[in-house]
Amino acid sequence: MSQQNLHVGQGMGAVPGMDVPAFEAGAPTVAVRTTAPVAGASPKSSGHPLFRPTTAFTHDTERPGIDPDRVAADWALMYEWLERDQEMAAVCGFAPGDLNLSARQARINELRAEVGPGRTFEVRPAEMQFWVRYSWINSDRCSGRQHALQHAVIQYRPEVRSAVDMLRAVVEHADVAMSAPVPPQTVITVLGAPTPPGRLGPLFVSEQMLRPAGYRLPGGRWTGDGGYLDLTDWVRAHGGAGLIEPVPGYRPGTFDLLPMVAMGADGELVMATVPKSERFLIDIPWPRHPESEPDGGDDSGYGEAFATWPAIPLQTNFDLDIAGQRYCLIFNGWYVDEELATNFLDVNRYDWAGRVSEAIHGPVDQQMLSRTDRFDEYRTAQIEIATLRAIRAGFKKARMKMNNLSASQSGFGKFCERHLTTHGEMPPNDTGWTANRVGSRFRYASHPMPHLPQERGAALVKHWLTVKSLRPDVPVHVADLETGQLTGPPANPNVNPNPAEVAGRPGRHAMPVSYAREPGREPGRDPGRDLPDEGAPARGGCPVAH
Repeated sequence: MSQQNLHVGQGMGAVPGMDVPAFEAGAPTVAVRTTAPVAGASPKSSGHPLFRPTTAFTHDTERPGIDPDRVAADWALMYEWLERDQEMAAVCGFAPGDLNLSARQARINELRAEVGPGRTFEVRPAEMQFWVRYSWINSDRCSGRQHALQHAVIQYRPEVRSAVDMLRAVVEHADVAMSAPVPPQTVITVLGAPTPPGRLGPLFVSEQMLRPAGYRLPGGRWTGDGGYLDLTDWVRAHGGAGLIEPVPGYRPGTFDLLPMVAMGADGELVMATVPKSERFLIDIPWPRHPESEPDGGDDSGYGEAFATWPAIPLQTNFDLDIAGQRYCLIFNGWYVDEELATNFLDVNRYDWAGRVSEAIHGPVDQQMLSRTDRFDEYRTAQIEIATLRAIRAGFKKARMKMNNLSASQSGFGKFCERHLTTHGEMPPNDTGWTANRVGSRFRYASHPMPHLPQERGAALVKHWLTVKSLRPDVPVHVADLETGQLTGPPANPNVNPNPAEVAGRPGRHAMPVSYAREPGREPGRDPGRDLPDEGAPARGGCPVAH
């Protein structure tokens, strides 16, 4: 199967004769419509017009005020860092005159005068470059931090304020990432003006540009991606069923793409489907037995395609915190093969170990297998290897960059050595992120060291708010980023089919329906993603969550 949709889309023009809501004055080239409140929803109460007063809302808004002493200390840290690391100073664009003692003291004095109650302060372009790269280098669960000085594009777009502009910025960000000679390119885009403590600035309510839908079925089952049942339910309940689009060539209900959801600086909530020309999807062939020939056959005998996945993990649920004020941020790196294999084999996501096993082993009598049976362990290892090889083959055929765990661990080790040599200390680190995911029950991390959290300077932080924290009666605007025209309900009823019918369609390797493994646990529920609304502490994360 060929690679899909890897060309750059054309620009859009304004739609004449259409009324555009007032909130969209900053992005006049995209028309929107507003959906009606959900029937039977309770009236709004006092507080934020969109979000309920959850622990997540408190976490994202109630932070210590901006302290002049902290700002001065962080800028002093920046100058010390740049003095030790001349390469960082050159990459960020600092001139020699910016780093002498008089310039440093003048800049710190200027910041002290600018900081005050309820006020934010200006971050200059070279300083923004530094703080983005610094926060990435110190993100304790990212194994790709060695690219913070090379192979990274940092953009600051302070003019982006409305939700429609934010959604379009994601698409433009993806274009930059995919325009590299060997795509994808690592890109970080900072959006809008800074948000002071006590306020909720612009944010993306969905965590990535492209995510597959997950549909609940009777009996605690689901089809599609079990990790996105809540987001799928919310989109369908708020007039966005027509925005969930199947990927051509794949069975509807398995890789239906969810729309992006964003809240602008003025509090408007907008969702939009990623334009077809900007989806950058990779076709993944059927896994083959590890002992078979690498190219021994094609996929025509399976009756259906195996899988597809976005070429880049484009993360949208991060903020950049600089001395207490925050900026909305979008980030992309590139995948590690084991991360994608985990998505397909995870019992809370696709749970396709049985589907892959049937493809490479043939039908298996599950009653004859035991978790403690060594033969079963061999089969499990073969399933993992076959899935990894299929993913690598798909990305190689599409000429897309992908890393493997060995290269990631080796690069991370070199990064740690450079950091120790340059700064005299190890970087913040959580070694669990560099451990093997597939087969990790038999292996250990290559660079064991104690967990060192980040404690100083700017930081990349995940916001806790999701669609689960939204009020049930919020008005939702729908934007068409592809044509600029008003959208409406899908005319074709097969655009969003009945998932129960989808799951039951025949095939040589019938698509299994995932089941929850533990009684009483909701299928697809990621405990880490639910912690904010339950009041548990947040865990630091890699800038790319897959």
